[in-house]
Amino acid sequence: RASSVGEEDGGSSVRTASVSQDGKREQVFPDGSREVLFPNGLRKLIFPDGRATVLFQNGDRKETLADGTVVYHYAATGATQTTHTNGMEVFSFPSGQVERHMPDGSRDIVFPNGTKKNITSDGRETITFPDGTVRGS
Repeated sequence: RASSVGEEDGGSSVRTASVSQDGKREQVFPDGSREVLFPNGLRKLIFPDGRATVLFQNGDRKETLADGTVVYHYAATGATQTTHTNGMEVFSFPSGQVERHMPDGSRDIVFPNGTKKNITSDGRETITFPDGTVRGS
């Protein structure tokens, strides 16, 4: 680190701040949380309980939960991708469509109108319509 400074904040809390040679700025707060600001505008917040949040320049947000689950929010589309520690990915779209992608390659999709589509790992599809009609391949 190129420099480090301690700062008093109203006399009640202390934080340390540093700037690395590559321009990365880091602040450590009394509760143990840290904020890292990168020269390219990326901002990373790291919390003592194991959570972390990355704020991207394009408005996207990536949250890592304490259990390792990663939730990515796409600003441009409003979609959310949640990656669970078992490898399952869940995509949620503003339209109400929800897709579950399993580690074995199978997928379950629920459309806003209630139609459900299951795609097995070997590519077979089953579609269940809201009226109970089933169509498969």
